[in-house]
Amino acid sequence: MEQKDLIGLSRSPLVNKLHAIKESITKPAPGHNMHGYMPQNKLAWIWQNLLHLGNSRYPYQTYKDPRQNNGIFTMPDDPEISVALLSDWASDTPESCNVASLCDSTKRDFTIHLGDTYYVGNEKEIDCNFNSTFGAPWPYGKRGSFALLGNHEMYSSGKSYFTQLLPYMTMSENGEVRQQEAPFFCLENAHWRIIGLDTGYYSLKGFLGVRANPDLELHKEQVKWLRDIVQPGRDNRGLILLSHHQAFSAFDKEEYPQPARQFAELLPAGRNVLWFWGHEHRLSLYGENDISNGLKVFARCMGHGGMPVPIGEEPGTHKSLRNIVVFDRRERKQIDGFPVGYNGYVVLRLKGPELTIDYYDDNDNNDLKQERKILEEKWRCNNGELQGVAITDFTANAPKKLTPLQDLERALAKSPALAPPPVVP
Repeated sequence: MEQKDLIGLSRSPLVNKLHAIKESITKPAPGHNMHGYMPQNKLAWIWQNLLHLGNSRYPYQTYKDPRQNNGIFTMPDDPEISVALLSDWASDTPESCNVASLCDSTKRDFTIHLGDTYYVGNEKEIDCNFNSTFGAPWPYGKRGSFALLGNHEMYSSGKSYFTQLLPYMTMSENGEVRQQEAPFFCLENAHWRIIGLDTGYYSLKGFLGVRANPDLELHKEQVKWLRDIVQPGRDNRGLILLSHHQAFSAFDKEEYPQPARQFAELLPAGRNVLWFWGHEHRLSLYGENDISNGLKVFARCMGHGGMPVPIGEEPGTHKSLRNIVVFDRRERKQIDGFPVGYNGYVVLRLKGPELTIDYYDDNDNNDLKQERKILEEKWRCNNGELQGVAITDFTANAPKKLTPLQDLERALAKSPALAPPPVVP
């Protein structure tokens, strides 16, 4: 697939299903089939995609035996642990393959996909992006990988996500391999908890599931797991949340605030969290935003993993600015006259109570074939409270630089509030 095929791609489930059917007709079957069972011809792919039209949600999956696997995975007690985050990456384009190569899984303990396999997350698309046995490019971490559920996987009911992608998502822990059995998980050590939330399962509504659902909620089984197993309100480690959908946005007309409210109910008032999400194909950082009960969210949108990155829209066109601090509108190239920005990924480096967040782009010097850091944040966890230490823009003196709307320090918890933080409705 080429990124030019994805320029201006609609979020309509119906449009994406029709694209998937077109791909089945005009392009050959994949060179690597899931589990290598048997080759499939084009007629088989067409039939599979037609079957996705109007299908219902695949049954929700949970951790089957909590005594053996409760969805909490313990990171090794190493001096430093690295966790790479990629979102909206699984487009099987040259750009997404380049991002995967630059990310270099040999350097990362864990890699996590924040959701969306294009067009509809069916068997062929899961295969082409994640089946490494047959050459798919997903950068599996040295110790394990995890994957969240996006809206695009639900365009084909979520079946391939649950039955084919999740079995690939495993972690080696104390000599035992454990599988991510549900679309949510917690990855933790003595100082930090990285909680992956599923916002994809209820992300569609309407006849044939062709409309986005801004009222989506966390599945009751996920809420039960958070409340009874994870118990974040009884824990004083630093909280890093991951999801596919955004709780708020300075760009997108749609916002999805209910999961944030549900999570806030599980925490004492005034707790602060870092929250990484995708869905929007851009890189942007927000200062403090208050959710119900005073939960303070410092959000980072990083849905620029593999899809074309639009760079023309200004923040605040549809909604308030939501205390946005910086976003990337650098032009990387033009595709058929359409300017697109940089793809990239994020790496979390956990070292005791210290957290460093590195932001990388896909580097327009193709001869180098090496990652390029464009932004770095440093945080510290102190008895559950996240404290911003420093933030550095490595593009500040370059011809192509990030777009700061405010003092970068406002993206950190220690930032002086120049105005009361906005309350997300």
